[in-house]
Amino acid sequence: MAASPEPFSMPGGPITVVLLHGYTGAPAELSLLAEELHQQGYGVEAPLLVGHGTSLEDLMPVLPSQWLEQVDGVVDRLLDQGQRVVVAGLSLGSILAIQAGMRRPGVEAVIAYSPPIVSGDPRALIAPLLSLFLPSVPRPADDYVDPATAERLWKYPRWPSRCSVRVLALIASTRRHLGNLQQPLMVMASTLDKVITRRGVELLLQRTASEHVEVHWLEGSGHVITADAEWKTVADQTLVFLKDL
Repeated sequence: MAASPEPFSMPGGPITVVLLHGYTGAPAELSLLAEELHQQGYGVEAPLLVGHGTSLEDLMPVLPSQWLEQVDGVVDRLLDQGQRVVVAGLSLGSILAIQAGMRRPGVEAVIAYSPPIVSGDPRALIAPLLSLFLPSVPRPADDYVDPATAERLWKYPRWPSRCSVRVLALIASTRRHLGNLQQPLMVMASTLDKVITRRGVELLLQRTASEHVEVHWLEGSGHVITADAEWKTVADQTLVFLKDL
């Protein structure tokens, strides 16, 4: 049985971590991490990105600018409330987290889980062509190491083609402007992940202007590292990073 796609909020102490889910996913993929952070006194905000959590047709016309504005709104509200804000995201959510750091200097740190700076999906090369003929395409094959991961997630079964092209354009733009990211940065990814590439992670580390950068490679998880076999390691490493801020 799939998890709920609903957003969630967990008020906590002076630092709130904004957790952003991946493309065609939902906040549920971050719920285990959120619970660990909250138990240690951190606030958590996990919004449902526009076009998600309902039907695939709702995602098809969405523009990345709508997600950027949505995240800006969450960050601005928290900053106005006097919170220290860290933005973290999984996959597409990591791109939005990096964008938040570049767009909002008040963001204290950025965490990128499984960042698709360079896609590992060969279809990315022909995505514009596919979008002319196919309204949607199958998701990449699930790569969970822990079979129970599937029960922790909510997702659309397919990717909308034209929206996917716009996502790739957002990633390309983010890649070009990584030098504008100055906040402390932690990156976590798995060597088993076929959605992203090591080259992309290395590019992020090379181009960011962040003076404090950490990278941690896992070896026993698929793409959704926040809900797969090593989710507790992800949570523990995140807590270490946050405590050093």
